[in-house]
Amino acid sequence: MKTINYASRERTSARGPLALVRSVMLPRARWHRGRPLPLVRSVTLYHPKLPLAFEGLRIVQVSDVHAGTFMPPPRLDQVRATVEALAPDLVVFTGDQLDRRDVDADLFVEGFAGISAPLGVFGVLGNHDHLAGAPLALEALKAVGVTPLVNSAAVLEAGGSRVLLAGVDDLEAGPGWGPDFSVLWRTQADFRMLLCHQPRGWSDAFAAGANITLAGHTHGGQIGFRAGDLSVARLGTPFVAGPYLRGEELLYVSRGVGVGAVPIRFGSPPEVDLLTLRRGNAAAA
Repeated sequence: MKTINYASRERTSARGPLALVRSVMLPRARWHRGRPLPLVRSVTLYHPKLPLAFEGLRIVQVSDVHAGTFMPPPRLDQVRATVEALAPDLVVFTGDQLDRRDVDADLFVEGFAGISAPLGVFGVLGNHDHLAGAPLALEALKAVGVTPLVNSAAVLEAGGSRVLLAGVDDLEAGPGWGPDFSVLWRTQADFRMLLCHQPRGWSDAFAAGANITLAGHTHGGQIGFRAGDLSVARLGTPFVAGPYLRGEELLYVSRGVGVGAVPIRFGSPPEVDLLTLRRGNAAAA
């Protein structure tokens, strides 16, 4: 496994928790600077209720950008170039677009302003967006051209069929904010997809009728061992990365492209996700 460093070589020599992590990792992996970011993970999600008119729908999911100190403009440019090269039908941002500062909104807007897709670009807020300030985070999405889905929904129509794309607020949002999963059943639709930053919201999404739920938040553990089986993320949720199935309903958790307080990834590479929807027995490939 390779360690991906989000800081400069000078910063990796700093004292403190990062230095401790580095001392543990160095015997196992070589530090990398300027490695192309992100990787692309292509997954096909099958669902028996998907309308035939939406067979082959291509969705690019971008999660946990954390625009800020460790996601400066050059890295944001790499993420955007990756998304646009995939030429998806639909783009979704599943939270934590900003890290935690006011200036992070400017970085996000600079990196993604004008991004588009034939069926639209949509996004929800994550816990770090609320740290930066929910109103500011919403304005940043709008400035980019992303339609915020915070306890709201959009309807995609084709061939007489309706697909509901809904989004809920972050599970840890403060007073006056917070998720409302009733958004999933307030509008008539043949198929229902939900954007929910934290994967532990899947139980509520499942109960409210979501056929496919897209989440992020975990960074795939960010630092993990034994192919990600051992990671801090598992303390908060069993849904760390990739697809999960419950009956006919699917959850997909992106590892995301950014980092939290520790600017490295080990055993959990950054990714943009290309999700292709197909009609069939519920499964992921």
